[in-house]
Amino acid sequence: MIYTLTSLRRIKQVEQLICFKRIFFLLFLLIPSIVFSSGHKIKELKCESGANPGHIKRWNYNKEDLIEIYPNGYRRVYDVKSINKNNILAVEDSKRGVYYVTISFNENGTIVDVITPLVKYTDSNCKELN
Repeated sequence: MIYTLTSLRRIKQVEQLICFKRIFFLLFLLIPSIVFSSGHKIKELKCESGANPGHIKRWNYNKEDLIEIYPNGYRRVYDVKSINKNNILAVEDSKRGVYYVTISFNENGTIVDVITPLVKYTDSNCKELN
């Protein structure tokens, strides 16, 4: 079989492309485990909504983000400002105004206080899922 110089270059390019795809695939698999093993483990809470009684809402957080997940799937992402063994303080500056969240961990349970531009409410009966 006789290959021209152009054919050999194309074969080399295809080999390189396959190699790059394998590397990106491995990175795609490894990055989540690297991030979550470095102290950024996501913790989850499940609470009774103070804004909509009878509804269950979820909260996910790590050291950087706090995510409020409504029963209909809508998510609001807050920036964590401080976190310690007793409290998490988070803020989101949206077009409608600033939203504040305080999650308090104490011997009586976990309570989530939310202050929005329109209303204040407390999510209660929170249980850690992990």
